Amino acid sequence: MRSLTDSMETLGQRLQELAADRARSLLVVLGVVWGTLSLAVVFAFGTGLQRAIETALRASGTDLVRVWSGATTRSHAGVPPGRWIGLEPEDGRLIAKGIPGVRGVSVEFIAGNQTINGNREPFNGAIHGVEPAYGGLRSIRPASGGRFLNARDEAERRRVVFLGDAVKRRLFGNQPAVGASIDIWGRPFTVVGVMQPKVAMSNYEWKDEQKLFIPAATFAALTGWRYVSYLIVGLESPAADVAVIDRLRTALARRHGFDPRDLPAVGLQNQVATDHMTRGIVTGVRVLLVIVGSLGLLVALVGVANVLFVMVEEQRREIGLLMALGATSKRVLAGPLLDGALLTLSGGAVGIAGSVVVLSAFNALPLGREPRAYLGSPVLSVGIALAVTGTLCLAAVLAAWFPARQAALADPVESLREE
Repeated sequence: MRSLTDSMETLGQRLQELAADRARSLLVVLGVVWGTLSLAVVFAFGTGLQRAIETALRASGTDLVRVWSGATTRSHAGVPPGRWIGLEPEDGRLIAKGIPGVRGVSVEFIAGNQTINGNREPFNGAIHGVEPAYGGLRSIRPASGGRFLNARDEAERRRVVFLGDAVKRRLFGNQPAVGASIDIWGRPFTVVGVMQPKVAMSNYEWKDEQKLFIPAATFAALTGWRYVSYLIVGLESPAADVAVIDRLRTALARRHGFDPRDLPAVGLQNQVATDHMTRGIVTGVRVLLVIVGSLGLLVALVGVANVLFVMVEEQRREIGLLMALGATSKRVLAGPLLDGALLTLSGGAVGIAGSVVVLSAFNALPLGREPRAYLGSPVLSVGIALAVTGTLCLAAVLAAWFPARQAALADPVESLREE
């Protein structure tokens, strides 16, 4: 009990002495606040950004290759360059069945600027004729109560349609859409599902939320189109993208009679490579943020250490007097070390609280769905904040320990003589 009383008395004395030296104590606290706040906030923003971009990349579909028709630039088998290579649904089936490393394929017909009639005023939209695999490949998820196109829709050429969520709002507002009928090309189509809202990093032919999806077989039967707009190819492994693309080009070249080295003969977008580049950029941004935050921490470390070193140096006469009166080295060292710990822990608590305020204020900003989806909602990492505070606390204790120990080991008479 007496030990606890002595500890409380010591703590009270140290707090009084720190309050007496307000200017320097405040400098130490502010240095710790700055170091904790800067690194904790930039780390939270970097982590939030990386998570948001990763979510947006997955919303576009993972490990995909998009292929479209092109024109030859080389002569081949006696045929001069300039020949148009039109891709057909049979090419999709050839790729799905004959090329190792492919997990799924969907053709995609696109008819833009088509008149759509629903419960509200007509508007012009894009009709996409796709196969059932398309939903999984492109990460298109139906909202509750609906579904995406299935194999029976395709086999029976049903007049069914799956709506992007923006199209649904345009056609039906807040009214339910599943089971309702809309007119496409003057024919009724039954709505079987509505897309869950998403923000995708990689879009083409505008955003998925503004598209209408119908079975590819229905699209071809109603329009008479022979050539597809795109082939969407899913890869089993992103590591094999180059090998699968080479086999894909070879298979298409053999079927259509062009040189497989003639790259413009078929257009190709490798989303694996694009996603890899995007992740690299985000990682670079995150590293840069951590470097900036670490520089702030370094500045705080130097400032805190210097101020505490000076504070202890000015206590040499006091330390010498205590030693002359018979105080032990342990008791003499405890005071400066406790000063450093108290100041840094106080600054760390304020810094953590300030980080929470800054991040909460950012997350409360009305940025809108898309900016928020790309920037993310940063959350404070308690582990990082505590690690920063602990690092600053250690630096403060060491900065106080060296001069205090030197003063404790010195001759008390010599310490008392110093001005």
